[in-house]
Amino acid sequence: MFLKRIELSGFKSFADKTELEFVKGITAVVGPNGSGKSNISDGIRWVLGEQSAKSLRGGKMEDVIFAGSDARRAVNYGEVSLTLDNASGALPLDFQEVTVTRRVHRSGESEYMINKQLCRLKDITELFMDTGIGKEAYSIIGQGRIEEILSTKSEDRRAIFEEASGIVKYKSRKREAERKLDDTEQNLLRIHDLVSELEDQIEPLREQSEKAIRYKGLREELKKSEIAMYVHQIDQVHAQWKETSEIAERLKKDQLALSTVVSKHDAELETHRAETRRLDAELDKLQNELLQISEEFEKCEGYGEVLKERKKNYGAQREQLTGSIALLEQRKAEQEAELAEARDKLTAVQAQLFELQAQLGAEEQRLLGVAGDLSMGTEEQLKAELLDKLNQMAQVKSGIRYGEQQAEAIVRRLERLDEERGKWEEQQRGIEVRKAELERRLERPPSTI
Repeated sequence: MFLKRIELSGFKSFADKTELEFVKGITAVVGPNGSGKSNISDGIRWVLGEQSAKSLRGGKMEDVIFAGSDARRAVNYGEVSLTLDNASGALPLDFQEVTVTRRVHRSGESEYMINKQLCRLKDITELFMDTGIGKEAYSIIGQGRIEEILSTKSEDRRAIFEEASGIVKYKSRKREAERKLDDTEQNLLRIHDLVSELEDQIEPLREQSEKAIRYKGLREELKKSEIAMYVHQIDQVHAQWKETSEIAERLKKDQLALSTVVSKHDAELETHRAETRRLDAELDKLQNELLQISEEFEKCEGYGEVLKERKKNYGAQREQLTGSIALLEQRKAEQEAELAEARDKLTAVQAQLFELQAQLGAEEQRLLGVAGDLSMGTEEQLKAELLDKLNQMAQVKSGIRYGEQQAEAIVRRLERLDEERGKWEEQQRGIEVRKAELERRLERPPSTI
């Protein structure tokens, strides 16, 4: 049996998975200080079951996991696998190679495996017992262990010699057997105490047993009595049920007869209800009509008062209109007189104008005839007379236009007065018609219910 291979992943300085192959003979690991040589031996001790972080040069077990560097992140777990050649059968397993694996997580949980199968630390310890392989065996000798081996003290050398001679397993089994014997002796002492205690309880238990037997007998008698009582009760209940069934049958027949009567009464009641609903509807209708009539009567009374007031106002307005019409007729007569006078003036002015025009024509002819014989002074005099005549004619024409404008204005006023008079007469006739209608409505007696 010899070491064939060791695999380290995330253990101390081995961030990446690293595999070291060993061949038969001597293998030396050479390197400067700090290169990680001791980490290999620490990994072997750790996978074989080392539980002391101090022995692995750490403060706690999580320190064996790669903590990271400037170029690499820290890993979450560390794992070491140790592969041994078992062709000689030194290990009690039916495998040519035996691989022991240990894994630890940052949470502190550890896992142990033999050939990828989960196991206990005790299984690994027993597997390598008396083989010289172990965390404290002579196959791993560190600095300072040589001095212990060569020491003159027999106690310091005994463990190594016992491991080499192969009696460690038996001594371990002896210690386990002695521990079990001690445990058995302690159990016997406890059993003896229990027996002593139970012996003291025999008499009370016997009395309790007699009481239990008596209780059991009484319980059986009670059970029989209860069964008899239940049977009697069942018979009574059956008789009551039979009697009740007969009563129920009679009640069903009575219920059927009563149902017929009730159905008949329900039909009559429904008819009466329908009639009542009809009468209620008619009553509501009549009440609504009465309410409407009352409202209309109140409206008519109010409207009659309004009409009376309007009649009174219309009478006053009629008197005012009558006075206005009389005044307008008087004004019309005056304006007609003024118009006749203006027409007379217009006729006189027109006659005077015709006369002046004739005189003007004669004067023009006369002036034309004597124009050559007249002197300059006479000519100026005639021109002045002519200008006076022309001014008189212009004044006469202005008076005529003014008279015509006054006549037209008077005619328009007369026409407007005629229109207003017609409107007043039409309005008066409408008022008379409405007054007569209101008088008829007021004289009509109100309808009663």
